[in-house]
Amino acid sequence: MNIEEERAEKLANDVLEFVNVIGFDADTFAEVISRGHKTLQQSTMRLFITTIRKMAEVTPDARNAATVDLAKMIAEIADDYSLPLI
Repeated sequence: MNIEEERAEKLANDVLEFVNVIGFDADTFAEVISRGHKTLQQSTMRLFITTIRKMAEVTPDARNAATVDLAKMIAEIADDYSLPLI
């Protein structure tokens, strides 16, 4: 695994740890992202859309069926939008 893959894996695990707490503060997380540099906002959205596309491929069970269904809908919509690095 290269350094970028290691960084991505660590960040993903940090996010999973963050949401693994009842009452995690999604609003503050979203607020900080939305106040970031405009180019970074675009890159963050690309990251989220990539994650959503992967979630749309997950085999669901009762715990995540709604997530997978929504991810499929969002992925379809996202296909109509380009999020270039500017």
